[in-house]
Amino acid sequence: MKKRISIVMCLAVALAFVLAACGGGSKGSAVTSPDDFPGHNIAVQTATTASDSVDEMIENGAKDIEVSRYEKVTQCFDDLSLGRVDAVYVDSVVSAYYTAGSDKYNRVWLSDVAEPMGVCLAKSSDALAAAVEAALDTMYFDGTMAEIATKNFGEDFTAGLRKVTEAPVIPTDFATKTSGKLTIGCEVGYPPMEYTTDNGIDYIGFDIDVSARLAELLGLEVTYVNTAWDGIFAGLEKGEYDAIISAVSITPERQEKYILTEPYVANALCIVTKAAE
Repeated sequence: MKKRISIVMCLAVALAFVLAACGGGSKGSAVTSPDDFPGHNIAVQTATTASDSVDEMIENGAKDIEVSRYEKVTQCFDDLSLGRVDAVYVDSVVSAYYTAGSDKYNRVWLSDVAEPMGVCLAKSSDALAAAVEAALDTMYFDGTMAEIATKNFGEDFTAGLRKVTEAPVIPTDFATKTSGKLTIGCEVGYPPMEYTTDNGIDYIGFDIDVSARLAELLGLEVTYVNTAWDGIFAGLEKGEYDAIISAVSITPERQEKYILTEPYVANALCIVTKAAE
């Protein structure tokens, strides 16, 4: 999701640079990989891996890539539907929401390198982090994580990330910001990870389901703080919530500043285009 640097990016940069050197891409031809970005209008959400990746392509010599940037990923797909952009460059976990069982959109390219995501906690939250880690292991052990993934993605992006062979013991010697509650920071509006029902009030999505089950295993009531992504880590540092569960990619930079759990879901960059009418 937001502001990620990964091997995926390096692969995409290399592909685009080779194409640029050969003079590739022309308006009107199909977009089937990052090779085809030159000559097309590509939609990305700002401050994401996809946005950084396409910027890297341009910086490394790819020519004639028109980039449309949106604050919300939903806006990317709105304009794809209207034909204002040629493709959306986006996380695979998000593409699943739009393409599963759909005759409106097609996922035409998927990176073979996935990027792990984890729960993010403050450095001072060692005891709580240990309990969260054990609760996530429990969800893998009892199959809950796979069920939540399949429900929200239509496929299991959590498979193979953890091998838990016996039921974990969840520690109880932890404290939370508010007694009896687990307060989660998240940016609602990123389907299928965290978004609202049609009434615009109730939160749903993969991370919402994970948070709710995690809190239940810890014996806590879950509560959410909807926070804009560009301020979400500052909120954690200020103690506004106990953890961030909002498609947080695990990066060395973040691991230096925060506690990141072992991965609970894997994500890769992909390309979505409008289906032929």
